Amino acid sequence: MTARPPDKPEPLSNGTVSAHALALVGLSVCEAAARPHSWSLTLLLLAFITGLLAPLSIGGISMVFPLLIVSLALAGCQSYLAWRLAFDRQVFATWARLRDDECGQAQRTFDTVLGTLLKKSVPANASRPMLDRVMGTRRLHLLQIAALLGQMLTLLVLMAGLLWGSNHA
Repeated sequence: MTARPPDKPEPLSNGTVSAHALALVGLSVCEAAARPHSWSLTLLLLAFITGLLAPLSIGGISMVFPLLIVSLALAGCQSYLAWRLAFDRQVFATWARLRDDECGQAQRTFDTVLGTLLKKSVPANASRPMLDRVMGTRRLHLLQIAALLGQMLTLLVLMAGLLWGSNHA
């Protein structure tokens, strides 16, 4: 019988998960964001090439331009999310190198500096738990994937219009 990996990280003796382990998970999520970004650029290029060739219109109104705008907007969203994840990657990499006690202080300092830069008031000892930070990074990655899937859908519609137009021309 093989040992199954645990569904959750092993808690420490006080019932919390190691900040170091969570920082490594956050780092891994951020690392995974680079590949969808390159796919997004490829999909955008293919959508524009297909859009130039596709005579897709409904009721005499061309649908190519709106679909290309949607694809461009989705690529812009995906690029912003990739940029955010690249920023988070550096932060999680720094936290992953620290011991748990140092990590907590580094997070509080980071929150204070970020609050100052964003002109938000941050209470002196308030700090988000590492698990919330990792889940936020996961949410960004899922949004990035949703934007990529939206780009795939617009490309498929453009390709269907190209095929339909070539068969009915």
